[in-house]
Amino acid sequence: MSTASTANGQKPSEASPDAAPKRSFLEQLRSIKPYWVSDQKWKARLQLAGILALIVAEIALTAGVSLGFQAALNALVAKQAMGFAMAGGATLAGIGATTMATTGREYMTLMLSHNWRKWLTGKLSDAWLTGKSYLRLQHSKRFSQHPDQRIAETVGNVTGSSLGLGLGLFRSVIGLATFSVMLWHIAPIMVGAALGCAVVAHVATTKIGKSMRKSWKFLADAEGKFRHALARVRNNAKPIALAGLEPVEKETLREGFDNIDKGRREFYKLNWRTGLVNSFNINSSSIVPIALSAPKFFAGTATLGGLELARQAYGQFYSALCWFPQGYAQITNWSASVGQMMDFQKDLEENKSDITTPLPKPPTAAPTPELPAAPNPIKPSPGIKP
Repeated sequence: MSTASTANGQKPSEASPDAAPKRSFLEQLRSIKPYWVSDQKWKARLQLAGILALIVAEIALTAGVSLGFQAALNALVAKQAMGFAMAGGATLAGIGATTMATTGREYMTLMLSHNWRKWLTGKLSDAWLTGKSYLRLQHSKRFSQHPDQRIAETVGNVTGSSLGLGLGLFRSVIGLATFSVMLWHIAPIMVGAALGCAVVAHVATTKIGKSMRKSWKFLADAEGKFRHALARVRNNAKPIALAGLEPVEKETLREGFDNIDKGRREFYKLNWRTGLVNSFNINSSSIVPIALSAPKFFAGTATLGGLELARQAYGQFYSALCWFPQGYAQITNWSASVGQMMDFQKDLEENKSDITTPLPKPPTAAPTPELPAAPNPIKPSPGIKP
C-alpha cells in the first residue's frame, strides 16, 4: 500500500518500528502442524484422505465428461441420432457424478475446517486464560494484539485458507498430470502455449500484488482496533456519560474507521489489478486453444468434437498451471493471518506467568548493634566534703 496513509500520518504499507519480524514460509507451515499430530490426528487424517480421494474422482470424471462431449458433438455433426443419445446420456451421467463428488468434497472440507478451528480455538482460549495472560496483554502497551479478534476471526481464516490452498494445490498437481497427457496427444504446441502464458501471469501477478500481504495485515489490525474501541464504549458507558467524554469517543471511532476506509480503498485497488490479470487468464484459456486448433479444423483434419475437447483440456491444464496467480489474494491473506496467529501465540507464551503471584520479600538488613550505655557518675557520700 503506497498511497494511503493512516490518520496519524503513517502509511499502511510501512512497518512500524516494533513490528513483528517477517517469518519464512517453512516457519508458517510448522505453526499449523500441531493439529495434525494432536489427539485428533487420526480423525483429521481420515477426513483429509476422503477429501483427496474425491478430488481425484472429480478430475477423472471431468476428463471423462470432456471425452463424452467430443463423442456427442461428432455424432451430432454426423447426424447419428443413436450415437448422440448414447454419448449424451453418458456425458450427463458423468456430470451428475461430478456434481456429487464436488458437493461431497465441499461438505467434508467444511467439516474438517470446522473441527480444526474448534480445536485451535480451544487451545488459544486456554492459553489466554491461563496464568493471567489476558490481564498482562490488557495492560501492557508493548503488545498490540487483539485477543478477541485473533480467536474469533484469525483462527477461522487460518484453518479455512490453509485447507483451501492446500487442497487447491493438490488438485492442480493431479490436473497437470491428467490433462497434460491428454493435451499433448491433441496438440503439443498447446502445452508450450499454456506454459508461456502461465509464466507471464505469474510474473505479472507477483509484481502487481507484492504489497497485498501488508495490506491484509494492516486491515486486520485496523479492524481489531476499531472493534476494541467500540467494546470500550460499551463496557465503560456509565463513566463516559458521567464525565461527558462522548466527543472524545466519537473522534476515536472516527479516526479508527478512517484507517479502515483508507486501507480498504488501497486493497480494492490491488485486488482490481490482480483481478485484471486473472480475467485475462480466463479469457485466454478459451481463445488460445480455439485459435491453435482452427487451422486443422479449416483443413478438415480436425472435427468439431476434437475442437471442443482441445478447449476443455487446455482450460483444465491452464487452470492447474495458474494455481498461484489465481489464488494470490488468498495466499497473501493466509500468510498475513498465520503471521498474526504466530505473534499472538508468542505474546501468550511470554505472558503466561501468574501476575498475582506475590514477589519474594527483599532480605531485611542486619540489626544495628546497640552501643553500651554510659556509666552513671559516682555521687559523693553525704558528710564528705570534696
